[in-house]
Amino acid sequence: MSQSQVNNEVDLSDHVITPLPKVKFLMVLNFISRLTFGIFLAALDQTIVATTLSAIAIEFSALDQIAWIGTAYLLTATAFQPTYGKFADIFGRKMTFLLAIFLFEIGSLICGIAPNMVTLIIGRAIAGVGGGGIFGLVFIIIADIVSLQDRGKYQGMVGAVFGIASVIGPLLGGAFTDSLTWRWAYYINLPFGAVTVACVIFFLHLPYPSGSILEKLKRIDWWGTVVLVGATVALLLPLNWGGSRYEWNSPVIIVLLCVGVLGFIAFGLVEKYISVEPIAPGRLFKDITVVACFGVNFFQGMAFFGMVYYIPFYFIYVRGVTATQAGLELLPLILGVVFSSIFSGQLVSRTSMISYKIICIVGGILITIGAGLTSTFNETSSRAEFTGYLLIGGIGIGMIMQTTFLASQQVVGYKDIASVTSLLTFFRTIGAVFGVAILGTIFTNALNRNLPQEFQTAGGQGFGEKDLMNVPESVRTIIKHAFVLSLSLAFKVVIAMGALTSISALFMKNIKPSIIKG
Repeated sequence: MSQSQVNNEVDLSDHVITPLPKVKFLMVLNFISRLTFGIFLAALDQTIVATTLSAIAIEFSALDQIAWIGTAYLLTATAFQPTYGKFADIFGRKMTFLLAIFLFEIGSLICGIAPNMVTLIIGRAIAGVGGGGIFGLVFIIIADIVSLQDRGKYQGMVGAVFGIASVIGPLLGGAFTDSLTWRWAYYINLPFGAVTVACVIFFLHLPYPSGSILEKLKRIDWWGTVVLVGATVALLLPLNWGGSRYEWNSPVIIVLLCVGVLGFIAFGLVEKYISVEPIAPGRLFKDITVVACFGVNFFQGMAFFGMVYYIPFYFIYVRGVTATQAGLELLPLILGVVFSSIFSGQLVSRTSMISYKIICIVGGILITIGAGLTSTFNETSSRAEFTGYLLIGGIGIGMIMQTTFLASQQVVGYKDIASVTSLLTFFRTIGAVFGVAILGTIFTNALNRNLPQEFQTAGGQGFGEKDLMNVPESVRTIIKHAFVLSLSLAFKVVIAMGALTSISALFMKNIKPSIIKG
């Protein structure tokens, strides 16, 4: 890093730094509003399947394989995310984005017409390969066509669309399952994908990298890609299987965790000593702001998805609502994410008073406060408490949603924009996996201790709201209290995740948007 960077001045000579003229502003706004179709369909796909799983299990008589519908997508999406940054550099943003959409659409089509569970799982894996690149590539493309000063406005739009799709997904999946068929949860991706492809082909004009296809293939970090994908899969499998399919201390889980950790060490060595154009350039990890942003994204992902997955449990098992109603109860959290994501984007684009660091620290603090208040939910908590506590946590999450992208993109050169953006997406996603796994283990173990003896054999697994209605009122009260205690403990762990988010942000340099001239 240069001395100017140490003093919070960043070399912006290879960035787009000039604010957009009004005419071009309207053109870019029009295009990015259409580009968000890609974000919408990728985010929608992550949650829409949640309310279709029971129908799929019944049709294919494959309840024991149902977890693979989510796991297959998650494994490939997370594993391939970092590779898209380098592909975007080698083959160009436009071609790489079209490839991601194409793979996602092919996977969705296979899922929609799947005659059996194996085909459905294969389709989900293919869709994951494409879906893993969509989110990061949208941020990369925005960085290419929008100035640093305007970037926050547009990335805030992307974060808002992501939050909206996340809450619409379960509701839409339930509606399709009830009124049509679960297959429409996958068919719905096809028109959204077609619109996105049309927008990219006709409206996106970016430089196409020179060189023949053979030359570009030689530039791909094949060894790094193989090692990274293998290490990620080896690490994610035990996080999904632990506590459900296998005990956490089983040899399978321990071996896979060890292989995953060793795989990431091997990946680091490959990137340093073998790769000519590494997926994760070592120079990125020498910048303290970039490394801090990786940490912020990791812990924010843990907190966000941990809350999204387990807050509905409270409403279903303690308050006695349906799964669809529980999804609606998440609205304060999601609305907090949406509005604060937009607000923080506008803030960094319009003011020179607040640094990215302060925004991330405050966001982490609000996550901590929101999680702490949520851990106090009990059988008699009021509507005002639900709304207020979840809103606080959502505002904190949304403040960070795209601030780390802006901060990292500002301190790296243009040649590293794609790599750092893809890696930030990767750390947030893998943090989400860790968060859900950790909260799942803590919740399940606590519930097994707190439930009446006759319900402890399954550790609470497979215990549904119908079971709660089929027990005497006295026992039902005990069961509800067991869920309250167990969820309270799980949300107290989210407090630590929020605190670690703020601690990670402390290591960011105090870089402000005020250095952007134009």
